[in-house]
Amino acid sequence: MSDRIRLLREGIEPATQKGLEIGALNAPTVLPQEGDVRFVDRADDATLRDSHPLRLEGLVNVDYIWPGTGSLAAVIGTGELFDWAIASHVIEHVPNMLGWLRGIAEVLKPGGILNLAIPDCRFTFDVDSPRSTIGQVIESDLLGYRHPSIRQVFDYCFHAKAIEPTAIWRGEIDVASLPPFVGDDAAQVAHAHALNILHNCAYIDSHCWIVTPLSYVKILQGLTTIGVMPPLIPSRLVATEPGGCEFFSCFRQADLAVAADVIRQEQLSALSAMRCELERQAWHGRLVAGM
Repeated sequence: MSDRIRLLREGIEPATQKGLEIGALNAPTVLPQEGDVRFVDRADDATLRDSHPLRLEGLVNVDYIWPGTGSLAAVIGTGELFDWAIASHVIEHVPNMLGWLRGIAEVLKPGGILNLAIPDCRFTFDVDSPRSTIGQVIESDLLGYRHPSIRQVFDYCFHAKAIEPTAIWRGEIDVASLPPFVGDDAAQVAHAHALNILHNCAYIDSHCWIVTPLSYVKILQGLTTIGVMPPLIPSRLVATEPGGCEFFSCFRQADLAVAADVIRQEQLSALSAMRCELERQAWHGRLVAGM
């Protein structure tokens, strides 16, 4: 078992607990034969097979179809709660980050675990993309995005660069000179996608959220300060390791019998500690500049 799989499975016991894996496709973190794991995705099996022709072998069967906004509990429909949820490189694709977190929180037991793997934009093809803001997160939730928006898709196509993940660690790279990920006509492709969304409500898979560990923590801090963060207590954040391109974010579902203000203070305390540690690491040169 790799270190990243251990991080994604931290705190869970598939053999004795009931869990959800979101967006597993053909690479589930927990295999179906290991226990009671249900798979959640945005579309049914046939649509996913058509959308991911290179990932057909081992593609898991989807138990619950959920667009990542609205009630996940209503989609599941049984009222049952789960011990854990895992999502590896999924949160960046969901149009409504806050709605997605809210939906997962409502189906976790008190003390339930949510473990995420998230790409660090500094070391992927998003290296030159504008970083996401809390305003964009709030907008996507208030407008109830179910598909990547015109702006999300346009920015993704227009700014993404043709670079292998982690390549930036191997030496000096002039990011501005990198070719576009989608080709030299990236601007035209981005505009065509925008028109397709406008006129046909097309679903165009994109990186909707562009974050570093620190910018992600700042967004969570802002959501918590406003009072819209779901009752998920940040329990651990493992920053991007040298040579890597992802970080890990872990949560524990709060006990809803506890007062909301107490939960929020626990969230803010945990996030403040995470932010201080990330800033300390950057100060000591553990991570490259540009947090």
